[in-house]
Parts: sequence; structure tokens; C-alpha cells
Amino acid sequence: MACIMGTDNRRSGSEYRPVPPLPGMERVLAPAIAGVGCSNGPDRVPPTPRSGRPGDVPGCDDGAVDIITAVANVVRGRGLEVGVPVSLRSTNNLVAWMRPSLVVAKIARDLDASTRELQLATFLAAVGAPVVPPIEIGIVQPVEVAGHRVTFWPYVAEGRAATATQVAASLDRLHDGLATVPDHATFPPSWGRLESAVDVLDGLDDLGLPGGPAGDDRALLRRALLDGIAALTSRSEPPHVLHGSPHRLNILVMDGGAVFIDFETVELGPFEWDLAHLEGEVARLYPADVDEDLLRTCRISISAATSTWCWEGVDRGPDMRSHAERHLEIVRRSLA
Repeated sequence: MACIMGTDNRRSGSEYRPVPPLPGMERVLAPAIAGVGCSNGPDRVPPTPRSGRPGDVPGCDDGAVDIITAVANVVRGRGLEVGVPVSLRSTNNLVAWMRPSLVVAKIARDLDASTRELQLATFLAAVGAPVVPPIEIGIVQPVEVAGHRVTFWPYVAEGRAATATQVAASLDRLHDGLATVPDHATFPPSWGRLESAVDVLDGLDDLGLPGGPAGDDRALLRRALLDGIAALTSRSEPPHVLHGSPHRLNILVMDGGAVFIDFETVELGPFEWDLAHLEGEVARLYPADVDEDLLRTCRISISAATSTWCWEGVDRGPDMRSHAERHLEIVRRSLA
């Protein structure tokens, strides 16, 4: 979720447009999400007045504090203890631990993305893929709170990072699970986000970003994006269903193995696209054959798109500028 490239969660308004389960999922989803309820629309919970917040939420601006506080009150209303929540991430989405309860709230503005993620994570858990499934707190999800869509997930305490061996094995199992998702045609191609990033890059001049990328850097980002599009669209092999952004921030350790979170970016493409989000050791340990040239191109284009989207959303959270600058530097070094 850290600056998920190509995912724009800034849509406003409270209009609910139902999103049906993915075709063919109903027989799996029906027993698996009993009580989670992702097909009848969000419950509507009024926002909590500013004066009702229990104190500052570390790592958040006032707007984020207000929405996290409102979500905390929803969780308290289900009989769970919440003291002062802890902000875990504030990039495309807000993610907050409802401490001390073992509940994490993922707060987004895009209902479609929240609903589809809920369905996918539930489906994948039901078929035994290594994922963190949503949790039941006695409320239909996604729930609408102050114009945002909220889903709930188990809190996993930070511990030792998964090894490259664990990640490679789990990513292989995840790809096996994703291959069973019905109607692959519903997913976009991986290069679609690169094409969208080109459009965003073209509009950065209009934003007047202080300290934004200079003209030479924008040209470099464009080159990297176009190289990625060309490499992905020229392939003749049939695409696979991918996680889309299986970087280390989307990997946790549970029960001695690596598990994945954040399924807003599931898409179609080569395995190299997913592997490009991870260190080289994971690609070397991945059991399928890997095209090293394609892997390198994917790495560079992913950094170019991530930098572009983070520059475009630099006002969305304190992490965005650092992500934008870090990935721009990766592109500079790679194409020097």
C-alpha cells in the first residue's frame, strides 16, 4: 500500500455502486464470508465530531486523525477495546491499528477497490493461498465512515522479516491460487498502470509541485515507462494473474511462513512483473524460469511509475515525497 502505483483512492462522494462478486466466485464466497458481507453495499456510519476524538493519532495530520478516530468509534461500538489508534501507513490508503484490539482498519475512498479486495482476499484464503484474510467484527464490510470505505483485517505484530526462500515459495503458492480465480478477463493488464502513469507524468507541470521532478527527470521517467510498456505488450506468452504489488511492505510472517496483503492491484502479466517488486534473491529462488532482461525492465518501469504516482499524490501523506524521490533515484541509476 505504500504509494501503490496506479491506484487513485481520492474519489469523493458517498454514492454506492454495487460491485457483484467476481463471476464464478459465489460458491466459494458464500460460506467463506458469512458475516463479512461484501455484496450488499456498505453500512453507513456517521462521522464522529472532532471533539469526540480520544487524542492525537501518531503519524497523522488532522484530517487523518478525524477519520481514524471515527473508525475507532465504530470498532468500539462492536464491543472491542480501542485506546489511541496507531497509524501504520498513510499513502494511498490509511491503515491504522485499533490498539490494543488485534484489529487493523484499512481506510480508502474507492468503494470498488475495497469491495474487490475483500472478495479476492476471502477467495484466496478459501483456496489455501498464503494471504491474510479479512476478519469479522460483526458489521457488514466495507463499512462507510465519513465518506471513506473501511475494511478490517487481523493485526500481525511486526517481527522478523520473511526470508527470500519463504517469500519465493509463498509467491509461487499465491500465483497458483490466483490462477484459480474465475474469469481472468476481469483483471486489467499490468502495462495499463504504466500507460496511466504516462498520462499522470504529462500533467505534473500543471500541478506546480514545489520540489517536483525537473524536466530532465520527467523525460527519464517517461523513457522508463515507455520501455516497460513496449516490453510487456510485445510478449506472445499468455499472461498470468498476478498480485500486482507484492513488495516487502505487503508481506507479513504468520505461522512461520510469508503471507501477502493488499489485493487492490491484482492484474494480468508475466511472473517477472511480480518478481520485480522484490529483491533479486527472490527471483533466483522462484521455481519458474525467469527472463532476466524482462525482469530488469519491469524493475525500472515500476520505480518510474511509483515515483510518478507519488509525485502526483505528494499531498496525501508524509511518506509520498520520500517514495517519489527514492524511486526517481533508482531510475536515474538504472538508466545512467
